Amino acid sequence: MSIIHRNIEQGTPEWLAIRLGIPTASCFDKIITPAKGELSKSARAYAAYLVAETIMGEPLEPERGDPYWIAWGKQHEAMAAEHYARATGTETEAVGFVTTDDRKVGCSPDRLIVGQRGAVEIKCPAPWTLASYWADGLGLDYKCQMQGQMGVAELEFVDLYAWHPVLTPIKIRTYRDEPFILKMGIALAEFLAMRDELLAKVKGAGLTTREPVAVPATFGTISRAA
Repeated sequence: MSIIHRNIEQGTPEWLAIRLGIPTASCFDKIITPAKGELSKSARAYAAYLVAETIMGEPLEPERGDPYWIAWGKQHEAMAAEHYARATGTETEAVGFVTTDDRKVGCSPDRLIVGQRGAVEIKCPAPWTLASYWADGLGLDYKCQMQGQMGVAELEFVDLYAWHPVLTPIKIRTYRDEPFILKMGIALAEFLAMRDELLAKVKGAGLTTREPVAVPATFGTISRAA
């Protein structure tokens, strides 16, 4: 059974804290290959990343992508969700975080669909990105994330809804792929074992936190002769 954490708002310190040190669906592409559902070559680097988060006790995850379009997306997400609900005649619910019952893996659907086992992944992309969705679909770009959401939150489908205030939005529905989710579960179990082994290894070697070093304001600057 999955656990829906409704009392946590995405992007808040509480949301960042509950994700600390655990793999989440938005980063499953760092763990699993979208074509075959196998453990990725980048998995160990991501495991080290989560180990560092755990030891430091603070989230490190940076935003991925162009900062302008990330900010644009956040600004327009609520409006896009409203348009989705009207266009599909459904009611959606914002949730903070969803975890497996052991809380070892999580995901953050943008919206859950009330009365259905579905979720909405909202995108407010650049116009050229929206055009590519219309022309070529999604390909494998969001496969791990969406199948991961369905696996963690026990969903049957995820709608990617790409919305722009001027251009025609597009809804692309992805259904649950049971064989892929099964492979993903095996790869995630292997990944979690790798993360735990790495955490024990670096702790045993002496990696810990210490008082931060004050860096002079002039550090790294180059003085020029007059």
